[in-house]
Amino acid sequence: MTFLAAALAVLAQSERPLTSRELAERVLQRHLVSTNGRTPEASLSAALYVALRDGRAPGLERLSEPGPTRARRGSVRWRYRPA
Repeated sequence: MTFLAAALAVLAQSERPLTSRELAERVLQRHLVSTNGRTPEASLSAALYVALRDGRAPGLERLSEPGPTRARRGSVRWRYRPA
């Protein structure tokens, strides 16, 4: 299973928006993805951002609080509502 597919499966079952860290923990706890990488959280986050940018996951939302130039650190949460 890809990081994107695993993340969407976890988000679809989640009752609240999740951070990339929370999402990565749940994906790995459920053994949805096997990885030898050192930063599965970064890989998962990148997959979500690319899917959102390319429109490959309708229903995927990025929630955040604005900061001085980008989103405030630690404020990004992900939500998925399948169409």
